[in-house]
Amino acid sequence: MGVVLLNKHELIDRVEGYFKYVDNGNISKLLTYLTPNCTISVVTSNITHKGRDTDIKKMFERRLLSTEQAWHGNFKHLADTKLGWVTSRFDVHRTNSEGKYREMDNINFFEFETEKICRISIWMSGENSLI
Repeated sequence: MGVVLLNKHELIDRVEGYFKYVDNGNISKLLTYLTPNCTISVVTSNITHKGRDTDIKKMFERRLLSTEQAWHGNFKHLADTKLGWVTSRFDVHRTNSEGKYREMDNINFFEFETEKICRISIWMSGENSLI
């Protein structure tokens, strides 16, 4: 990891901004929060996606097709500016494309490089929409 150029509030704002674009389906804006070599791992499903403009972009495109509506909120964050990470626990309300509604309690661990997210590790309490 490189030097992190953000303070605690900026790190948390980046994380919440990322989720804003996950929820509204703006994939192109969401990808601007990630480094080109970013890795997203869904630990609870043993799945890893590597590369912002390849695997990760395709993953979010598939998620958009399978998700009618999503909300991530009620965040509880811990941030370390020296090491460049944020861990977040939050609620998820999701309706899939077949109309099935679920509520989940998830935890993500975000690692930063300069001002962007370079790695996300995800623990989900319900079905994985990031296949």
